[in-house]
Amino acid sequence: MSKAENVIAAQPRNEFGDNASRRLRKSGFIPAVIYSRGQESVAVTLKTEEWQVAHAKGASLYVIALEGKEIPVIVKEVQFNHLKNYVYHVDFQAVDMTAEIHASVALHAFGDCYGASHGGVLEQEIHELPVSCRPDALPDMIKVDVTKLQVGEILTVGQLVLPEGVKVRGLADEDIVFHVVLPTQDVAAAEGEGSAEPEAINEKKAEARAAEKAKK
Repeated sequence: MSKAENVIAAQPRNEFGDNASRRLRKSGFIPAVIYSRGQESVAVTLKTEEWQVAHAKGASLYVIALEGKEIPVIVKEVQFNHLKNYVYHVDFQAVDMTAEIHASVALHAFGDCYGASHGGVLEQEIHELPVSCRPDALPDMIKVDVTKLQVGEILTVGQLVLPEGVKVRGLADEDIVFHVVLPTQDVAAAEGEGSAEPEAINEKKAEARAAEKAKK
C-alpha cells in the first residue's frame, strides 16, 4: 500500500447522536464515516491526535486501519467548529486503488516572483485543481514555480507541470492560474486622496486664520 505514512487507526462506532458524539470528543476521539460505492457506510472513531498529525501533512490519500483491514480513502468533508476551534466530524470516501478517481489538489506558488518584486502583485485565481488519476498517483499538493512571471504575464492551466498520471478535468488550458498585475487604480486613488488630505487641512487652517484677522 502506497503512502503508508498516512495511516490512521480507527475503531467501529456503535453509539450515535449528539450526546454520544460529545462524549467521544471529550475522550479524545472524532466521529467519522467511511462511504463506499455500492456498500453500506461504516461509522468509526478516530483518535483526535492521530487525525491532527496526519491531516497537518496536507495529505490527499489516507489509509484507515480498521479491524485488521486497510481501507484507502480520500477526505470528502471535514466539519469544523470555528468558534471553539475543533473538528467534530470527518467524512471519508473509500477508493479502489486500481481505478481512476476524481479529486481536488491544492496549488501552491513557490519562488521569488520577479513581477511581484518589481512593483506588481501576484494574484492566484485557482487554488484547488480538479484532477483525475489513480489513487496511488494522487499528489498531496502541486507546487507551481512563479519565479519568472513578470508584470502583465499569466500562467495558465495548460502551462502547469503535473505529476505523471495526473490529468486536469473540467478546466480549459487557457484558464488563468496565476498572473501579475499592477496595483489597482482604486488603491492608487485612495493613496492619492490620503496624500491630498493634509493639503485640505492646511487650507482650512489658513481660512480660519484669515477669518480671525478679518475680525480684528
